[in-house]
This record gives sequence, C-alpha cells and structure tokens, in this order.
Amino acid sequence: MLSFFFLYNMHAMKKKFDVSGMMCAACQTNVAKCVSKLDGVKDVNVSLLAANMVVDFDDNLINEDKIIESVKSAGYEASIHVDKSIQQIKEARQKELKGRLNRLIASICLLVVLMVFSMGAMLLMKFGSFPNMDDDNFSLIIAIEVTLQLVTLIPIVIIDFNYFTSGYKSLFKLHPNMNSLVALGSSISIAYSLYRYVLIWIAFASNDKMSAMHAMDNLYFESGAMILVFVSIGKYFEKKATNKTTESISKMLDLTPETALIYKEGEEKEVMTSELSIDDEVIVKPGSSIPADGVIVSGYGNVDESSLTGESLPVYKTIGDKVIGASINRTGSFRFRVSEVGSDTTISKIVSLVEEASESKAPMARLADKISSFFIPAVIGLSVLTFVIWIILLNTGVVVGEEGVSNVSFALRFAITVMVISCPCALGLATPVAIMVGTGKGAENGILIKSAEAFERQAKVDYVLFDKTGTLTKGNMKVEEIVSLDGNEDELLKDVASIELKSEHPLSLAIVEKAKEKGLVLNEATDFTYVPGKGVISSSYIVGNPSLLEENGVDLTSSKELYERYSSKGLTTLLIAKDGSFKGVIAIGDELKDTSFDAIKRLKELGKKVALVSGDNSKVANEVASKLEIEEVYSEVLPDKKEEIVKTLQTKGSVAFVGDGVNDAIALTRADVGIAIGAGTDIAIDSADIVLVRSNPNDVASSIELSQKVVRNIKENLLWAFLYNVILIPLAAGVIYPYVTMKPMYGSIAMSLSSIFVVLNALRLRLFKPNK
Repeated sequence: MLSFFFLYNMHAMKKKFDVSGMMCAACQTNVAKCVSKLDGVKDVNVSLLAANMVVDFDDNLINEDKIIESVKSAGYEASIHVDKSIQQIKEARQKELKGRLNRLIASICLLVVLMVFSMGAMLLMKFGSFPNMDDDNFSLIIAIEVTLQLVTLIPIVIIDFNYFTSGYKSLFKLHPNMNSLVALGSSISIAYSLYRYVLIWIAFASNDKMSAMHAMDNLYFESGAMILVFVSIGKYFEKKATNKTTESISKMLDLTPETALIYKEGEEKEVMTSELSIDDEVIVKPGSSIPADGVIVSGYGNVDESSLTGESLPVYKTIGDKVIGASINRTGSFRFRVSEVGSDTTISKIVSLVEEASESKAPMARLADKISSFFIPAVIGLSVLTFVIWIILLNTGVVVGEEGVSNVSFALRFAITVMVISCPCALGLATPVAIMVGTGKGAENGILIKSAEAFERQAKVDYVLFDKTGTLTKGNMKVEEIVSLDGNEDELLKDVASIELKSEHPLSLAIVEKAKEKGLVLNEATDFTYVPGKGVISSSYIVGNPSLLEENGVDLTSSKELYERYSSKGLTTLLIAKDGSFKGVIAIGDELKDTSFDAIKRLKELGKKVALVSGDNSKVANEVASKLEIEEVYSEVLPDKKEEIVKTLQTKGSVAFVGDGVNDAIALTRADVGIAIGAGTDIAIDSADIVLVRSNPNDVASSIELSQKVVRNIKENLLWAFLYNVILIPLAAGVIYPYVTMKPMYGSIAMSLSSIFVVLNALRLRLFKPNK
C-alpha cells in the first residue's frame, strides 16, 4: 500500500495554464468545475484576475491536452503558461488594451450614429420636416430610418460578437456566465426589434401606416447596441484599473537592468543580463542597478535596497558583503562575483511569492464562489419571471403601461434590465483585487505574504510569540567572558571552538569567531553530536546548558556562582565539562535590535498579547523581556516544546509565531500564522506564511496593520457587491413602478460601474503606510 502511494505521488505534478475569456466569478467557477471533474485532477485553483489556473494532477491518468480541451469545452481558451519577460508582459497588456480601445471607439461612433437614426422621426417632427401619413414620402422615410438603424447595428454586433460566442457557448453547456446575461439581454432586444421591423414592412404592404408607426415606436435596436457598448466601456476601464494592481510587481522587475558590465581577462564587456552565469564578475558603477545576486570581491558601494526591503537608507557594502539584484548602487564602485541568476535571484523569488499569493484564494472568497455558481441561472430565471408577472399585470389591467408601448415591449424592458443590471463581476473581483494590491504593497514594505489565507488569519491574531535570538536581538553573538577553572582560558576556548566548527548555531559561530580573533589554531573535531536546544557533545567535552551536563552526570556544584553571575547580566552562559568534570564557562552576549522596542509597543497598541519564547535560561530570557516590557515569558524551551506552547495558546485564541532558525520551523508551521525573519535560514522561511525581508520585528506590526486593511477592503467590496445586486435587481424588475423605471441602457451602465467601483476601492490600498 505504501509503495503504491509513493509511486502515485511520483507522478503528481502541478502546472500553470493561462485562461482567456473569463469575465466574472461565474466564469472562474465554471472553469474550476470542468477541470476538477477530470479523472486524475487532484486540485485546481483558478484566478479570475491573473487569468490563469494551477492544476495539481496525476500525469499517469491525464495530460495537459485533456485539461486544455475541458476548458475549451466550457467556452474559454487555455494554453500552458509560458514565462515572459517584463517587456513582453507590458507589450501584451498594451496590445490588449489598445485592441479593446480601438473596438470601443468604433462601437461608440456607430452607437452615436444609431441613436441619431433612432431619433430621426422625432428630430424631423421637432423641426417640422416630418411628413404626415397622407404624404407619399411617409412610408419611404420610415423604411429608410428603420433600415438604417438595422444596418448600423450590424457592425456593432460584429465588433462585440465575443459576448455572443462566449455567452451562448457557456449557456448551452449549462454553465452560464456574465457574457450569457449580456448576450441574452442584447439578443432579446434585437430579436424583438427584428420582429417589429418585419411588422413594419407587413403594415406598409397592407398600406396600414398607423400600424407601421406603432411598430416603429417599439423598436429597441439602440437598446441592444447600448447593452453591448456600455458593458464594453465598463470592461475597458475595469481592465485598465486592474492592470494597476500589479504595478508593485512590475516596478520591482523593472529595476533589474537589461544589460550587465562583466570583467573578464582584464577587459570590460557589456552583455545581456539573461546571459550572466554563476561566478561571472560584474562591475557596478555609481547610479547603476545591480543585475544579479552576488558577493563583492573589490571596491565598495552605498546600495539602495528600498525597492526590495522598504529600507529607506542606503546600506554600505564592501568586500565580502552580499549584494542583491535589482538594488541600486548610489555611490562608490565595486566588482562582485555572481552567486545566483535568473529565477534563483532574490528579486525573482520575491516576485514569485507575490504572484503566488495574489493568485491564491482567501476563505472569504468561498462565499462569493458559492453564490456565483447559482447566481446567473437565478438571474435568468428571475428575468423570465419578471416578464411573466408583468404580462399578467398588464393584461389583467392591474397595472397600466406607457402610452404607445405594447404590453410585450413594456414587460420585455423590465426583463432585459434585470438581466443586464445584475453584476457577478463585482463578486468575483471583490477578493482578488484587494489581495493583489495588498501583496504588492506588502512587498514594497519588505513584507512578503505568501497566501491570501495568511491575510485573513493574520488580521485576527490574538497572540504574537517571539523567538529571541536573531529575531528580537541582532543575532551578532559575541563572546564577552571566558572563565577556565585551571586558568588557561585560551586552551579551553581552542578546544571548545574546535568542537563548534561543525555547528551553524549563532552561539557556535561566536565561539569560533573569538578563537580566530585570538589567532588560535583549531582542529576540527571528528566526533560531534548536536543536542537541539541544549548544546554539543564530543568524545571528551560537553558544552551547553546545565540540564545537558547534569543528564551526563556532571557535578555542577562549583558552577553555580559563575552561572548566576553572568546570567543575571543577560548573557547566555555555556557550561563546559571535560571527562565528566566541570571546567569553566563561556558567556556570550547579544544586543537587542533598536526596532524591537517599537515593535512590542505597536503590537500592544493593536491589542495583541505578546510573549517571549526562548531556549535561554530564565534569567537571560526575563532580562530581555523586562527591557522590552514583555510580561509573558517562556524560557529554557526546546524546539518541540515551542510547538506545545503554540498549541496551548491556540486554545485561547489565534497565534502568530515569529522566528528565524531551524529550531523555530516546527512552531512556525504549527502557528496560525508563521512569520519568518528574512535573514533567517531557508527552512524557517519555507515553513512560514509571512517573510520579513529586512529582519525588522517592527514589520510584524506593519504586516498585521496591512492584513487588517486588506480584510476590511475585501469585506467592503463583498458588501457592495451583495447590496448592489440585492437593491438594484428588484428596482430593475419594477417593484416600485411607476416611481422608478429603469431601462436596459441604465442597467448596463450600472453593472459596469459596479465592477469599476470594486477595483477602485481595492486600489485605495496603494495608499497604505505602516503606522510607525
């Protein structure tokens, strides 16, 4: 059974597809339903805003072609996603917008002409040029006028024919979308007008000029055209506005220069950035953007990393320092060796995280998805019901219609208005536009939020737990004191540093660094055992906290005075034993980050409960907590115990855990929201929901503020979308006629404005600034 499970998962794969033709939340739901029904598809996530979908499937049971075919069968187009350069993406967007604009201008011009023709008789009457019914030219003028309306309508329908192809294809597949409503509304107006157009000619043939005039008064060619044109206007401005939601990503990617100046065999040579390879040496001059990640090998520079980390001041960099691609060298000149290129660079990873987050779904979006699945069929049914009710009311004399307008025309007007005023688009856009703007704004401030769900969970966090070392402290551990019972501190330091050479723990690095400063020659230990949260053991030495030494039978009676002395100063004190006997201590200090004080204060102002969780002894942990005014402290906590603390507090509320090391990975995963300090290890970052690029604990509060604003924005958008449909659909159906009467033209305008409102409301998030 296990072997089968293993083999099955070997063939599981995720692939991204581009999807075109989606116009509303119903489209998104339809695509997801069609693909999820396929055998072998485990999960599908469709993004309306990003116009793509990510499919998790078993390639033994299904392939990409079948997935694409299922999307096409639903009335949309799909293709395997191909990564494009920034320039290509920009050009594609500009081309699409230009195409929309050109079609829109042509449609508007034709609509103006159509409106003039439809009002021709009225204009002629006003200026006294319209012939009376006895005039020989009467029939000819009427025939020309209605025929010109039809002739002008035809190119408008051709230009906007995509509404009909997509709408009816989806309708016939029993998956109607917004295009279905537009197509039905326009088609019914045009079909009824064609019927009246035929009646006009029949009346002329019978020389019944009065019937011809009556039939002409009930033509709705212009209404059918207006529905198409006004919806297109709304879609154009909606697309233009939604393109702005990705500006943060585009700005970051724009910072990567197209060319780089490499140094090879004593000569400078300009090459395309895409041609750079690892270990190439690149020259960066003042004012230039850095093309890739790497390490400086000569020179210096003051590097502006604000676009990546949000840090406003340039950072001084010199030999041995790491530089990040897409940052800008303000002053100085240096040469660096390339360490990462392409998708492995920091900027590419940041953009990838932001894109993935913006394409993911928040739990609140599920309600909109559920509603959209039956929303459009319900609207079509309501439209038919509206028509039937009005016909009954008019024919029974309960309600009197408008003079000169037939009962069918009158009832049809309400039915069509109901169809075109409903707006599933606002529902579909409510969540993704806010998420996309929010993730982009977070990235601008050095906060990478990896999923839409993280926004929602982060907004309602009750507890914020902080790891100490490297999170609230600078992580620049330094050996402050060495005490050897036999008086030979250098010998003790040399032996301990030789053992610690194999460890990446900050305390180990500090010991090794101190030994190197003293010029001690180290011999790497052949046997080395790391005990998480306690220390290290070799064949003869044990270095760590009191519990580790006691577990191994070391008598610590003589260590108590030293341990108390240094621990009370807030220093991490390591006890050292050799061959079972206590030999001395090494006391290591670490400074608090300046921003830690503000971070704790801001979190308390936001109403969050703050706690410190540390592997250090209680004296050190309490000393740090006292300085930061943190009341709740958990000390001498092993990695697995951190998870238990998180689980315990989760019974009281939602928990966020902030950490930076391997020891924190379990707690980061267990917490409702895991927040990794960006300077931390890759495993901690991978385990987290949120990454703070500049390792600033103050950004924890900023991320909560941003999440709260994003969630509030989503709620505003959803509320607007619901209220809009709940209020305007009944008004469109004529529930308070004759006080309010809406025409299809006004319905299409209202529908377009509803979607635009949602996008513009989300764009307000671009004004977000952390409350520092």
